[in-house]
Amino acid sequence: MSQNPYVKALKSFDPKTQLIVNEKFNVSALGAVDTLSDLEPDDFEQEMSEESGKEAYSYKTGGAISADIVSLENSLNKTILLVTNTSGEIYLLTPESNKLKALVKFKINGSISKTPAYADGVLYCTTKEGAVYAIQTGLKTAQDVRSLKPQVIWQRRMKKGILTEPQATGKLLIIATLAGIYGFEAYYLDESQKSIGKPLWAKGIMGSVVSSPLVHGGLIYLGSEENRLYAFEYGGRKVDLLWSYKSTGGIRVKPYVSQKTGDVLFGTLDGYVYCLEGKTGKYKWNFVTKSPCLSNIISTVEGGEELYYFGADDGQFYCVNSQGKKKWEFKAGGKIRTEALAKNQRIYFGCSDNRLYALDLTTGKELFNFSTDGNIHGKPLVVDDVVILDQLIRSFMEFIYK
Repeated sequence: MSQNPYVKALKSFDPKTQLIVNEKFNVSALGAVDTLSDLEPDDFEQEMSEESGKEAYSYKTGGAISADIVSLENSLNKTILLVTNTSGEIYLLTPESNKLKALVKFKINGSISKTPAYADGVLYCTTKEGAVYAIQTGLKTAQDVRSLKPQVIWQRRMKKGILTEPQATGKLLIIATLAGIYGFEAYYLDESQKSIGKPLWAKGIMGSVVSSPLVHGGLIYLGSEENRLYAFEYGGRKVDLLWSYKSTGGIRVKPYVSQKTGDVLFGTLDGYVYCLEGKTGKYKWNFVTKSPCLSNIISTVEGGEELYYFGADDGQFYCVNSQGKKKWEFKAGGKIRTEALAKNQRIYFGCSDNRLYALDLTTGKELFNFSTDGNIHGKPLVVDDVVILDQLIRSFMEFIYK
């Protein structure tokens, strides 16, 4: 496939010479050019309620928030939100009387820049410096909030830094570091019945890995800086390469699997979105953007038709059908690197122009936008009638009426 004429390639990086993780978890960038800098965000027709797009309330943490805000399943029948930040702080919060109440706040060593995984009451956090933590939250069995006393039940230091999200199934924990992908047992019932953290398998990857893995249908999909998407089969104590596909640019987004066909989709640094057969890796189609695609892809299925949504660095937000044809596009005011959220016939996404956008899902018409004091980095979350979003720069979470 020829080079995208619209896009000037972003610089790749070599972690062997430009990123070193030492025994104290300190990260040192070597050389004059920070080739990892473009992984970080910039610093800076439906009936509408009169409250739509207005601030409901906000909450400030002790560090910059770059991971998604997640609603956690629990035994308390409460809405409990997980919030993490780059200072290593972990908050469990609950909405109460138009404000947020902190149920639990604790801290680990390192910078949490990626969204943790959560399974069976256990929270799995990774740090940019290369540490992995398993934390028993108590949310699966707690009878009241006073009994919530999170404890670290396992931790491990990896040899390389981690710039990806962990994946957990309840029995398996998957970690992708800059050097490769690793599988660990994740079974934990109590201190007498556990096998958490036991290594199962490991696989080196050609080129650095900053694409979060996706686990689907017995396969693990993973992209690399060396312009390849990999599909691995896993089971027991082994993992085997099923296929790999050579793209025209590096892959830094999490792959996405179609709800209807099982096809796998991903964007690249040179501005392509690819669609491959999930089981074979056979090429099906590509869609060309005019800038790097660093926004995770999502889809909706309406009336039997599946539509895909994603943004690009030139501020364009796209809706594309299952044949790779554009249905509509919308122009925002900055880079779009957040994963979008489709909810109640609307689609929400954050942008580096410090705004949250809400569009009509069918037409792409702007319904409202909300201006914040900082770049929105995480995926929006809707709880009841409130949209929750984070701001990387000022460490705030904003709550606005949808």
